[in-house]
Amino acid sequence: MPSSQIFAFLVAAVDLALGGLISNGFIVTVIIHEWTKNKSLTASEQLLLSLGISNFLATVLLTPFYIDDFIMTNFTFNLVLRKIFPIAVFLVISRYWLTAWLCVFYCIKIVNSTRSFFLWCKLRISWLTPRVLVGSLIVSFLVSFFAFLNKSPEHQSNTTAIATTGTQGKTMRETVHFFKFSFVAIASGGPFLIVFVCSILVVVSLCTHARQMTSKESTLKNPQTEVHIKAARTVLFLLFLYASFLVSQFLSMTVDLRRFERLAISAVMMVYSPAQAYILLLGNPKLKQAAAQKLPR
Repeated sequence: MPSSQIFAFLVAAVDLALGGLISNGFIVTVIIHEWTKNKSLTASEQLLLSLGISNFLATVLLTPFYIDDFIMTNFTFNLVLRKIFPIAVFLVISRYWLTAWLCVFYCIKIVNSTRSFFLWCKLRISWLTPRVLVGSLIVSFLVSFFAFLNKSPEHQSNTTAIATTGTQGKTMRETVHFFKFSFVAIASGGPFLIVFVCSILVVVSLCTHARQMTSKESTLKNPQTEVHIKAARTVLFLLFLYASFLVSQFLSMTVDLRRFERLAISAVMMVYSPAQAYILLLGNPKLKQAAAQKLPR
């Protein structure tokens, strides 16, 4: 590969990584400052803090994988990346679930429903939030532990391919591909389904509210409608970003890509952290106000 292409990719990777570190670091700093000032965190702040920390650490650990995948095409030959692979899986899965619970939070807060389950969640959202956060960490740990157990067969299939027979090598590769497909389908599909359902509920609630305001000849610029619009916009942006990353991850793990295709996939995946931080900044009034105060400096 021409050295100019490698250099350009490294510059872009470092730029996106710095964007993810700065933006998510800013979110974490602002919320920790609020924590020290108020001695407590709201449910939304707990979710944003957890998501900011997860994105920050994921940027640090995943960027070497993207660079290695573009340059060397197979990280299993790199001992260091093999060692941190379970941690990277843990961060990716936890980020999925944290995004899903943030969308659930917006859905519970915005959707007007008289169903007992929604009312129960609205009243106990502060009690539920730390528990779903702990549950997300447990699920992410179990998935990463399973990934750790399945890395040795994959590594064996790469290092002993010459020594094994054609049938044995084919069986080993099929096992690895089955694990990758299961990883994407189970660990990533569940949170995506939650985000998708929350997006539908929030949009339907917004349309219903807008229709009610129109029938009452009320202006659509009232505060409640503005809150509906902001929540719907945030959830839809998170859904689109999540879907883009999920499709890119699926292709990178299950399809043999050419160099340019791998470059495009890596770029989409590296954009995730700074893009999600930007969405969260625009969707949260405190973060948006803090950013407006800091940027002129």
